[in-house]
Amino acid sequence: MSAAAPPRLGYRLTVPAAWDRVDLTSPHRDRVVRDLVARQFAGLDDQPVARRRATALLLEQVSRAHDLGGLEAHLSVRPVGGVVVPASLLVHALPGRPGPRELHERLSGSGDVTVSRLPAGDAVRRRRTTGAGQGADDAARCCLLEHFVPVPAAPGLPPAVLVLAGTTVPGPLEEPLVELFDVIARSLRWTGEAAA
Repeated sequence: MSAAAPPRLGYRLTVPAAWDRVDLTSPHRDRVVRDLVARQFAGLDDQPVARRRATALLLEQVSRAHDLGGLEAHLSVRPVGGVVVPASLLVHALPGRPGPRELHERLSGSGDVTVSRLPAGDAVRRRRTTGAGQGADDAARCCLLEHFVPVPAAPGLPPAVLVLAGTTVPGPLEEPLVELFDVIARSLRWTGEAAA
């Protein structure tokens, strides 16, 4: 596991060391994405179309995540034991500081929603399946596990809720990855002003 600490909200998070991090607040995020895809396609000179499509898709996802208030994205793209684990984690902030009870009420009815106690404070955990409409196959579905953690009040810090959104696909790795996302959420620590 490795630690990443974006400075603005004052938090630290531990994620698997093999995952790649994209700082969504950086003006250089597009270059990071292009470098990441280039590394994935190293030695595969016969697949320029697939490389261009992968680059365009990831750039679009990163741009969308940034526009939604994304702070960082962690992507599992390096093979582990010869297999790329289908997982990603998006960290973003929502404005306002509703308490866990209010968050629970807002999110109820949109998946399995519970209040949990994390070292960083009380949070709301929501697990749901997306893309599961009528006739959807497994390729169109994904498991989304979100932890909504109110940021502690601190001078000069806007009220916010930090959201850790882990995504994976259905299959034999789904449950172990959901457990991993829970472990990552438990690693969240406030630093600096947010810890006040």
